[in-house]
Amino acid sequence: MKKILFFILVMIFGCSSSNQRSFKFIYKVDVNPSNGKKIELWLPFPQSNKVQHISNIKIDSNLKYEIKNEAKHGNKYVYLYANEGTYKPTSVIMTFDVKRDEHQNELYEHMNPQNYLGAYSRVPTGEVFQKIIDENKLSKDNIRGVYDFVLSGMHYGKPKSIDNKYYKDPWLREGEKYGMKGVTRDQVVEIYQKAQNENNDYTFGNGNSIYACDIGVGNCTDYHSYFMSLIRTLEVPARFHMGFSIPQDTDGAIGGYHCWADYFIDEKGWFPVDISEADKNLGAKDYFFGTVNEHRLDMMVGRDFILDGYDNGILNLFIYPTLEVDDKISSGFTKEFSYQNLE
Repeated sequence: MKKILFFILVMIFGCSSSNQRSFKFIYKVDVNPSNGKKIELWLPFPQSNKVQHISNIKIDSNLKYEIKNEAKHGNKYVYLYANEGTYKPTSVIMTFDVKRDEHQNELYEHMNPQNYLGAYSRVPTGEVFQKIIDENKLSKDNIRGVYDFVLSGMHYGKPKSIDNKYYKDPWLREGEKYGMKGVTRDQVVEIYQKAQNENNDYTFGNGNSIYACDIGVGNCTDYHSYFMSLIRTLEVPARFHMGFSIPQDTDGAIGGYHCWADYFIDEKGWFPVDISEADKNLGAKDYFFGTVNEHRLDMMVGRDFILDGYDNGILNLFIYPTLEVDDKISSGFTKEFSYQNLE
């Protein structure tokens, strides 16, 4: 009887030993010829920690490269270059094995929580967020309340046009208003198109927490930036994670990045949250407050990256390749991500 009761409790509340998944990850970049102009390319570089083990890292490229340290957040990245430029397409293929754990709160070594307070360029604190906290009676003693507030106020969507899938049900609905500004789905599209024309970041997908609270429609970057602005204003340390969700098939392509966050409680460690995944599956909203699954890869922690040799300021987000040709930002590359199960 005791064994049966224990099994039931494990099913309800989870088990102290997490689920685990092993897979190979392939990060591929094809760079266009630069016709003799200097090429510099930066890629995120994965690291092991208490919830993931990285091994067998290989980088295959004709470009010279160095593994560098990103000092602010303790990340690593690959710096590839050809000072003499190139005259034919060049590939970079980085492969590595990952053993990833489902996990709850963890105490990570050499991680100072005080480094994860304050603002980033697109994740401000204070002012408007303090007003939101006061009006909605949010508290540092109830982080679940902040999580629920962001979850209820945000809607997952990336509508770039009126014929885009995110414009239509189940993502956005005709006649409904979104965000603190009470915009329609047509206005969300107009805001996106304006941002593209003006090259500004007041739209979804940039992790701009002012946009997130104003408009209330976005992707994982927006949910977790909004969450971080609120709890950092409450003086609770929080980190931003970027990586990839790994489908549960045996192998295949990965369409794009994924991000999530964690927050720190003294003596208990860092608690993960994945609000955008909870919004896609509201039946799992309790799970994704304090737990994240093993079907993911963590590549970079933090925001506002300063990279050696990069001539165009700080990087708001760093998960995709960043390319400069003759010290100017270039889109002259394509990228592919894929995986293969190892067990």
